[in-house]
Amino acid sequence: MCGLQNVETMFKRLWHYLINSFLVATVGNYKKALVLGTDHEAKLMANQADPAIAAMLATFGPVLQSFKATDLNLRIALGEYKGDTQTVEQLFEQLNKILLPNWELQIYLQFPKGTPNATALLPQGRRPLQNGTYESRIQEISALGQKCAAIVALQPLSVIILAFHVQIESARQLQQSTGEGQVAALRTLREEARVTMCASMFGNLGLLMNHYQTGPEAVANYFDLALLRRKTENGPQPVIANGTVSNAQTGSPVANAEVRFILPTAQTVNVFSDINGLFEADLGTFDDTVTVTMEVIATGFEPYMNSGPVEPGEELDIDVQLVPKSVPPVP
Repeated sequence: MCGLQNVETMFKRLWHYLINSFLVATVGNYKKALVLGTDHEAKLMANQADPAIAAMLATFGPVLQSFKATDLNLRIALGEYKGDTQTVEQLFEQLNKILLPNWELQIYLQFPKGTPNATALLPQGRRPLQNGTYESRIQEISALGQKCAAIVALQPLSVIILAFHVQIESARQLQQSTGEGQVAALRTLREEARVTMCASMFGNLGLLMNHYQTGPEAVANYFDLALLRRKTENGPQPVIANGTVSNAQTGSPVANAEVRFILPTAQTVNVFSDINGLFEADLGTFDDTVTVTMEVIATGFEPYMNSGPVEPGEELDIDVQLVPKSVPPVP
């Protein structure tokens, strides 16, 4: 369940420098992730005259763009936003004219064309990424990114390639969107893009700490540290929970499921999923991190329960998969 999982428990025994604060602070809060990422990019851009900062920006920019695009595509699919987004056709044109020549150049700078390593990465050159069905070409993008990830020198390139893969896959899902199945896929892609973006910011944090070894206070200039703090300084903020309830075995939506949120005051907020398994609940306003328990009950399914910390201003995005009750054999 995204947003209510107690992610911090996974890090309890870790040295605090190994905790990805960006990842923890944005669980279930995609608006905060967007603000953090956009702010970080702007601060990198302001200092890109420094070659080390420019290198970080070159990797982070595509990752942020991927997150923005997947978030926008999901909101369009949910009917929350009406606007334009890049189509699959436009993204493939960008791939052919700009991205692929650049990727190929970076690969051949490491491994000259015709060498075994170059051939292993691009056995047929650009052809598989430029020809075939949309699905086959999208798969080839993912495959190239995965192969580059296994080579240390090409890992920054792999991040860019895999981020573009998520972006174009999201556009394809939106193009084919005909129901909750596609919406669920878009939710998964947005979460994947969030995790990748947070990992990139965490990586940049390490690079910046190395870059500013003699003046580490400068690192703070690249992140919105106030937004990472768990307690809000702007008074009570609303918390909204929305998501889906589906059958864990078939993936089909579960309608009329009772979704109950138990708040620290013992007050409960009850809503029901609609015919598409969608629900939305206003949990009220909070000025500090609170623990919320969620219960989901539906006829024919095992009850579901989970709990964890929720931040002020958080917009929870929750996907609940209910397990059908086993039917006793007829004697």
